[in-house]
Amino acid sequence: MHTITLFSPKGGTGRTTATMALASGFLAMGKRVLVMDATDQVAPTPRCPYPTTLRKWHGAMSVCGIDAHRLGLTEAHTSAQVADGLSLAAARGADIALIDTQTMPEAPQIEALTRSDLILAPATGPFEARRAIRGIATYLAEPANLFGLVTGCRNGADELADTRVAFGSTPVLRTALPWAEAIADLTLHGDIPGFVAALTCSEDEPGYARFREAQAAWAAVLALTCEVQWALDGLRLAPHRPDAAYDNGGWEISA
Repeated sequence: MHTITLFSPKGGTGRTTATMALASGFLAMGKRVLVMDATDQVAPTPRCPYPTTLRKWHGAMSVCGIDAHRLGLTEAHTSAQVADGLSLAAARGADIALIDTQTMPEAPQIEALTRSDLILAPATGPFEARRAIRGIATYLAEPANLFGLVTGCRNGADELADTRVAFGSTPVLRTALPWAEAIADLTLHGDIPGFVAALTCSEDEPGYARFREAQAAWAAVLALTCEVQWALDGLRLAPHRPDAAYDNGGWEISA
């Protein structure tokens, strides 16, 4: 079983949205997925008395026919619960564990980070990217399994490029998720492929713009999931070298 932790020391960077999106992508690949909620919403005295975002999403997935055998949800607010939850998921045959964390890491979040095969640091802009890298360096000394993830830039291609640069020497996943609202609209309906299919219409029908946006968002989720799987397998997308013996659209797979 591979374990992926999403962490950023700043709120609003899309950690939970990316967790739900990747879970949907891995399910589409035929994987059995565990999602672990280690956010402050599941603390012994939660700040919000209502169901957590991940619990509502998991309920929507169940309604859409995604059973517990394929997608599990567990909540952890102690280090022991993190360790036990991962061990139990592995024993039950899960392929992927995705851990959503809170902005101020405590013992459970540190446990999740140290147990991860991959750490994803989401950022919506350059400021968030710099904060994420500094925050992770505070708790982990130069983790080799860290990747930046752009989760939606409001201001287009220029800000996207600046965000990638702000991650510094940390490798950044090539695929960026669209602005969070587009993805959140899909994930909170549960089964994304079914929801996109339900929106299908022709160009001359009302709702076509929403269908195209949803379709593009789902394509981005699938591309990101494939890239994350490559990273788990020890591969990543690297800029194409001008002296390479072949051309692959400007990018190549490297070990």
